[in-house]
Parts: sequence; C-alpha cells; structure tokens
Amino acid sequence: LAEGLNAAAQRKAIDKLLDGRYDWESFTRKSVVSPFLLKIADEDTSSGEVGRRVDLYFVAYGSLEKFSNDNYLTEQLNIAATNNNEKDDSRVKLLSEAELTKRGLPVPQASNDPRWVAVESTLLDKVQISATTQNMKSQSDSSVVVASLLDTTFARDAEYPNSWRPISTDDAGRRQIGQPQLYAGLGSYIKATRLAEPAGALFIEYPVVFAEPQDWFHGANLLRSKLPIVAQDMVRKFRRNMLKP
Repeated sequence: LAEGLNAAAQRKAIDKLLDGRYDWESFTRKSVVSPFLLKIADEDTSSGEVGRRVDLYFVAYGSLEKFSNDNYLTEQLNIAATNNNEKDDSRVKLLSEAELTKRGLPVPQASNDPRWVAVESTLLDKVQISATTQNMKSQSDSSVVVASLLDTTFARDAEYPNSWRPISTDDAGRRQIGQPQLYAGLGSYIKATRLAEPAGALFIEYPVVFAEPQDWFHGANLLRSKLPIVAQDMVRKFRRNMLKP
C-alpha cells in the first residue's frame, strides 16, 4: 500500500487487491475472526526445488507504535514460527552484540540498522527449518516495514546454521528428526499501514518467498491444503496481541 494515500485511495487499492472476494465492511470489521486474503503461487525449477510465494493480507486494530516495538515484532516472529504445531519446536532469537562481533558482522547502532534473527520452526510437522536472517526496519508517520533476507554468512554456522531436517515417524510412532541439510532461499517483509478509515485499523501485508526442496514433501503440494489453517491461526493470534493493553 503506497504512502500518503487518503481514505478513498486506500480503499480503492485494497478493493482492487480483494477483487470481489470480500466486501470492504467484512474485511475491515473489528473482529479476531474477520477474513484474511491468502495467495499461494509456485514455479517449478530445474534445480530440484520449487519456488514458492505466499502473500497474506489482513486488517488488525491497534497502535502502530506497538507494532514498531522490537520486542513486539520478535513476539510476532515467534507466533509465525510456531506454525500451529502441537509439538512446538519454535525458537526466535535476536543475536547479541557479542555473537555478531564473533562473526565479523556490524553491531547495530540505531533502530534502523540491520538486525540478525535466528529462527527455528517446524513446517507442517514434516520439516524442521533453521534460518538466520538479516532484518531492516524502516518507518514513517503512517507505516512500519520490516524486511528479512536469509543471510548466507550463516550457511554452515556452528550455532545458527541455515539448514533443514526431515521429520518422520518410526514404526513405534516415535518422532524422528533426520540429518541437517543446507538451506538457501528465503525472503519476506511485513508492513503495517495505518488506514485513514476505519479508525484504529492497520492494513497488514506479509509476502514471503522461499525455496522448497523436493524432499520436503516429496512432490506433494501440502501448502495449498494446510497453509490456510496455519495462516488463520497466525492472523487471529496477531489480532489478539494487537488489542492487548
């Protein structure tokens, strides 16, 4: 959503995105269970991986200042990493100054400087993913954007490697986690824009692009059937947290 739009222009842009799927009143309703828009695209490649793009859009109510708080954003990353998984293996960690210095990376001196975040999450209880991203936050009077990109510096890092492990179940029903394999290919941003109308509403954009190795789901496109449930859970948790004092 472009900066500096008035209420009519904001509504026109969002209505175009919704393309008749939801009406304005339903999409912007102040409710935890209001609808959200999820788009999933993929493109097969010759490298044995599939390129995925997931775009999530919804409206939440709350303070833009709260959204811009570093601790709050870390909490939202943790919600996203959980994947609505009963076996919660998620971990989100902002790397410390000592950890950055050890790796020859710059130590942030201001809130807009790069931050490095290590995330461990489980995707659909099939794959355990470890990823360390470089993150940049920028903000204006009406919006906050946090962009993330997988940092290849951590490809084979001893503590925070960019890797994935297959998850399986043995004959006795025990969960088995396989050997780590190198992972590359992940980028996203999350943007919150204050809407002129309705009062207190924030328009949230969350596009993610990533590489999906064939061995993750052995050619099955589980995301199209499972991701809407995961997204619904994440959006509802996000909305509840924004409404907390």
